[in-house]
Amino acid sequence: MAKAPKSSEQRIVLEKIGWQQFETILAEMGTERSTRFTFDRGRLEMMTPLDEHERCHKLIESLILVLVDEMQLPVEGYKAPTLLRSDLKLAIEPETGYYIQHEADVHGKRAIDLTVDPPPDLILDVSLSAGTANRLSIYAALGVAEVWRYVSQPGDDFFKGNLQIYGLDGDRYVESVTGFAFPFLPAGRILQFIDESDALGLMTALRSLREWLQSVHD
Repeated sequence: MAKAPKSSEQRIVLEKIGWQQFETILAEMGTERSTRFTFDRGRLEMMTPLDEHERCHKLIESLILVLVDEMQLPVEGYKAPTLLRSDLKLAIEPETGYYIQHEADVHGKRAIDLTVDPPPDLILDVSLSAGTANRLSIYAALGVAEVWRYVSQPGDDFFKGNLQIYGLDGDRYVESVTGFAFPFLPAGRILQFIDESDALGLMTALRSLREWLQSVHD
């Protein structure tokens, strides 16, 4: 019997959408929605994520919470925040946005407003199928200092993806083997954490991560 095709993210692209039209769509669909928007100067992409996005979000968030706990750093996280700049006619909704260096600037705020708030210090962006938008260029234009991109395939192989770390250098990103918010953390160690979570369970992976962090900072 042939295997059923793997489910994939559903994407709809609309061209020649004005900014006011986009704001109207945002308002009508509200905040309690699963669809994620990417708007790039008239081009609107609407993507419906799979369950794997949420699994990735929870895993990476667990890793980040252990990092900031061990380093005794405050952190403010926003799941699927709407990052937009009407003056640039750009908007994007990543998996998660984290404030670490600028946590005090947004502490206690329910949503991010880039007209008054700084951009997130760290963005987690998950891709399970090829999108049409140049997401990195949008993050760069918004001034996001660091982006973690987890690129994989939907289905059973989700935990066999690749994680890329990008740091903002001027108006573009450069790929790095280590983090910028956490300069001691290589991308490979994040992938190891994901692999261990899949193979051994989350709690075992978290204990292993804490032991590694303590050895790094001894």
